[in-house]
Amino acid sequence: MSGRSAPFGLFERMLASRYLRARRQHGGVALISVISVLAIALAVSALIIIMSVMNGFRETLLSRILGVNGHIYVDVRGLPMPEIERIMREAAEAPGVLHVTPLINEQALATVDGRASGILVRGIPREELASMPIVAESIRPGGSLVGFEGVESPTLLVGDRLAATLGVSEGMAFSVIAPQGASTPFGFTPRRKAFVVGGVFSVGMAEFDSVLVYMPLEQAQILFNRGDSADVIEIRISDPDRTVPAMMELRSRLGPQLMLYDWRANSQGLADALTVERNVMRLIFMIVVAIAALNIVTGLVLMVKLKSRDIAILRTMGATRGAVLRVFFMASASVGVIGLIAGLALGISFCIFIEPIQNFISALTGFDIFPGTVYSLESLPAKVEWSEVAIISIFTIALTFSATALTAWWASRLDPVEALRYE
Repeated sequence: MSGRSAPFGLFERMLASRYLRARRQHGGVALISVISVLAIALAVSALIIIMSVMNGFRETLLSRILGVNGHIYVDVRGLPMPEIERIMREAAEAPGVLHVTPLINEQALATVDGRASGILVRGIPREELASMPIVAESIRPGGSLVGFEGVESPTLLVGDRLAATLGVSEGMAFSVIAPQGASTPFGFTPRRKAFVVGGVFSVGMAEFDSVLVYMPLEQAQILFNRGDSADVIEIRISDPDRTVPAMMELRSRLGPQLMLYDWRANSQGLADALTVERNVMRLIFMIVVAIAALNIVTGLVLMVKLKSRDIAILRTMGATRGAVLRVFFMASASVGVIGLIAGLALGISFCIFIEPIQNFISALTGFDIFPGTVYSLESLPAKVEWSEVAIISIFTIALTFSATALTAWWASRLDPVEALRYE
């Protein structure tokens, strides 16, 4: 009969399903099963949410950093413009290079009606700024790049947080004081020049929106006494993660006398910190999943104790140890599978609808649970990586099945004579 039934056949599946639906006097088994499902579902969903948020953080931060900053830089300070133009032509011919731009980066002081703030001025040609979607497309209504040229009454682009700090908007005067000045009979005099705010932009990252000011390259050369030179040549390539091979190619073209560096020199610390934090959080929540899986073992041990008489009867009727093992394995492994499916559904749904959930919680509690001034981003990002979901699923299944198989093997070794001795 059952001993000759096919492995994982109808009889074994029916018996496993019946053991899960405990009778009233064995309600503790059913309660433990429900708790096990909830524990695994919550642990798996928490692991997916944490991993997705960490992935979203990294991708969003790097996309905005690389959207504002270039991928590779060539230091050209002190070189004449004809030499800079030659270097730009050589760099533009390298494989994978998309844009080559001369830049001036300098710290300065902005003053508006008695209010002052430190700023980072970036001198850039108008056509190159227009080709940066993250900036050009984020200019709020009322502003534009009209007037962003090296002519009389030039305009500037100002980050929205900086504009709020200084209380300026489109069309208002904006004075910039450069630290490099000139010696006069009355002492050192800093350079000061008035501009007009041509637009206010927002890239959604406080690090840039609170300090960055875009200025026409020609005006930056005058203000910071650069003549017709520049500070760096900014190079954008097709694959920002492959800057090392690109720099090797550029060095072979431009010569060893120039200093080249990539975006990691300024931002790799942040990227590395996010990677380490993601790995640590993954480890912590995998431990949480392992703890949740222990509830299945507890429920299975209790089930075996309560069903020891049934096991003995099955064995005396001809059921093999393998059949008993498979019955209890299916009864408890199904708890892990159900918990995994529920956790995947809950975690992925949370990540998909994370922005409405964030807004609902903020409206319910009355405060911003994700302030941009603290986290440098305006909203909580989440990116579900399906490879990560597959790893989480395999880990949960492997852990659950391993713990269940060990306990089910113990149940199959039960001696029917000892189990029926006092019956």
